[in-house]
Amino acid sequence: MKKTLIAIAMAGSSLVGINAHAYDGQVHFTGNITADACTVNDGSGDPIEVALGTVSQSSFTADGDKSDPTKFSIALTECPATLTSASIKFDGTADANNGNVLALDSDSTGKGVGIEISEADGTQLPLYTASKAVTITSGAANFDFIGRYIATDYANLAAGTANGTSDFTVAYN
Repeated sequence: MKKTLIAIAMAGSSLVGINAHAYDGQVHFTGNITADACTVNDGSGDPIEVALGTVSQSSFTADGDKSDPTKFSIALTECPATLTSASIKFDGTADANNGNVLALDSDSTGKGVGIEISEADGTQLPLYTASKAVTITSGAANFDFIGRYIATDYANLAAGTANGTSDFTVAYN
């Protein structure tokens, strides 16, 4: 009897092992590493400061309401001749209620808003998504973006500091 139970248990565990290794598809990552890159802005490594200003809490009446846009730019210079175009991807902590926008820094006292980053034409650029590609001409390229507050939790909107921090990455095409 014990031998039968052990044999059944072993047979069952081997079937479980087969199911654990099943898969539905594959991802194959490809790319290149470049020896040279463009200089970003002035090359100092200092953060780009974007002042979104002071916005009245009453400007927001529902989730999705946005403050006025603030333009900012990222300039690439001294690009090697082998690079023909580039795009930019913004990273950071996503807002808990809207994963497409940047969350406020943890030391911000304001609540209920995130920071939306958009292309110059106003098209929202979700976090972790590449911007439109820009052609590198004469070793330079300029990216224009918009930053603004967006209500993401209107029911809990609270006045206070509303700062956000995003890293960005330049991808060369």
